[in-house]
Amino acid sequence: MSIYLGDTKLSYLNTNYYYNSLNTRYNDCQDEEFYNTAKEKLKKYTWNMDVSEQILKGLCYVYRKSRRKESVNNICNFLFFWLGNILIDKMEHNSVFQDVIRDLFDVLTNNKDKICTAHTYHIDVENFKNIKLFFDYSQDYDSYENQITYYNPPCNNNYKQYLKKYVDTYNTFYGICQYERNSYGYCDVFDKYFAEKDHKNLSTWKCNPQDNEPGAEYEEPEEMKEEQSPTHEIERQSVTLSEGFKRETEQDAEYPGSSNFLPNQDNFVNNSVSDHSDATPSSMTSKSITGAVSVAGALVPSYLLYNVIRIIINKYNALLCPS
Repeated sequence: MSIYLGDTKLSYLNTNYYYNSLNTRYNDCQDEEFYNTAKEKLKKYTWNMDVSEQILKGLCYVYRKSRRKESVNNICNFLFFWLGNILIDKMEHNSVFQDVIRDLFDVLTNNKDKICTAHTYHIDVENFKNIKLFFDYSQDYDSYENQITYYNPPCNNNYKQYLKKYVDTYNTFYGICQYERNSYGYCDVFDKYFAEKDHKNLSTWKCNPQDNEPGAEYEEPEEMKEEQSPTHEIERQSVTLSEGFKRETEQDAEYPGSSNFLPNQDNFVNNSVSDHSDATPSSMTSKSITGAVSVAGALVPSYLLYNVIRIIINKYNALLCPS
């Protein structure tokens, strides 16, 4: 079956996971030392829209990860670009966004140790978005390599547009950095992120947009699945219980004194055997059925008794007609 690249696959990309985590994962650091210090620093800046609480959530996520002794080196890179994106969009004087990031990184500490270190190279506002795309594309490279396993697989429009933006930006700056390198300082960053990646993949990945996921129209309706589930469960129980009764009955035939099968089993078998000389096959079958219900009825539904009764009758017949 072909792979369909839709919103679910998009959510598996590293960038979506980490940026969503920074946005939503933690909001419980109010009592931590760094929190109030960072909050006071953010109050000093003028905002087109106050996003202080959102930023504090992201800092809290990284702090909690560091407290668990997890490596946060890569998360710090995501935090840098996540913060930069927010600050450029929401600050009134966004040209100082890197200074704000450094201030926040300086106060984000765990037992007095800095958790993250800001990038030392300068990024101006005009180039930040492109460099963030370099970073994001390089971080999602492995995910795309696992998802795009053949040429032009089917996808939805969201996936197509997301991928196309990456590829177009990569190709634009690949050309610039190949032929106009001395004019742009960000080419060193470009090389850093893509040095160990396959240029052919990076420059040619694409997918074929399709409105409907292949095979989706053949999926069973939920109500049909719900109707089938109890039946499947009954069949599974029937097989399991029938096999269990069969094994225990066979053990009891080998060891007549055993009481491992069911309570009162010995009495049931002995009484039936003592009566068989005066009973017709029909009456004996009737007694067997009655006995089986009285013994096992409390444990299994009646529709499971057929196999048990058949086993018992066969044993009676063997006793009546010894070889």
